Amino acid sequence: MDRRDKIISKCNLNGAGLEIGPSINPVVPKCDGYNIETIDHTDKKGLIEKYSSHGINLDKIEEVDYVWNGESYKELTGKINHYDYIIASHVIEHTCDLIAFLCDCSELLNENGVLSLVIPDKRFCYDYFRPVTCISQVIDRHLSKCTFNSPGSVYDYYSSVCFCGDNLAWEGLHPPFDVGLAYDTSDAKEAYLEVLNNEKYIDIHNWVFTKNSFELIIHNLNCLDLIDLVVAESFDTKGHEFYVSLVKRDVPFQSSKEERLRLTLNAKNELEPGEPDKYSTEKINGLKEYIDKQYETIKEQKEQIAAQNEQIENIYKSKTYKTGEKIQKIYRKFVPGKIR
Repeated sequence: MDRRDKIISKCNLNGAGLEIGPSINPVVPKCDGYNIETIDHTDKKGLIEKYSSHGINLDKIEEVDYVWNGESYKELTGKINHYDYIIASHVIEHTCDLIAFLCDCSELLNENGVLSLVIPDKRFCYDYFRPVTCISQVIDRHLSKCTFNSPGSVYDYYSSVCFCGDNLAWEGLHPPFDVGLAYDTSDAKEAYLEVLNNEKYIDIHNWVFTKNSFELIIHNLNCLDLIDLVVAESFDTKGHEFYVSLVKRDVPFQSSKEERLRLTLNAKNELEPGEPDKYSTEKINGLKEYIDKQYETIKEQKEQIAAQNEQIENIYKSKTYKTGEKIQKIYRKFVPGKIR
């Protein structure tokens, strides 16, 4: 599968779509006949002006349907439970409030809708030296209701962003070689003070992930019922990005210590170069086997319940039951209170 195939793997392209931040390279272009709308931070003219000096092809830039100015996507589009799929490539890491972003997208999706995300892997881009985002940061940021990136986040970004050779993203080098920092300390301090004193929005990678660290955060947010989107499919990192498709859950979220431990160990091993330690590998395999058995048991129980419900339904439909019901009605008429 190529990059585009992974992004659209769960999307119903025959339905109504929305792409957030397509910028210069939409994944599902309008010019190809798709029923899709777009959200971006400026209109087509603004995008052309922004990228005109970057030496890149501007021909793929399309008309923008909705220019976002910080409002919720529901307010912006005037729609709810509408879209069959939403695509957001290299968007979620820039959001000030990750939970609000996911909830906004969920509101726009219909019951079978898919949110397809493309996310940079910190191991293979300029976020290399930065620690992965943890669940406490995501929760606290959401509760603060802040609409700009915090001074601490901005300083962390500017003080840690790096390059490998002349590249801000690379493939397969973990750890990378010939690494250098992109900004001086004075640059990092200046950006920090700009936010601290003026509450100015500065665009950065506010969130830092690997594939497994992201899936762990999604799991924990569901445990707290802060979101209703769960992982339907994911693809390992290719180049410097990974791919995750989220769907709405329609039942209460089920978790276990075993599942959380499996996700945690996967995230830990992903961050450590080389082969994972033998203990972690054996533990993960054992947990996966245990969880698979639990899911199989639940599946069997659901099948048994369905079979029992079918038997009950057949009894209700049978002549014997209907005849007995008529006799009971007659009996109740003449001997009230005896049969209930």
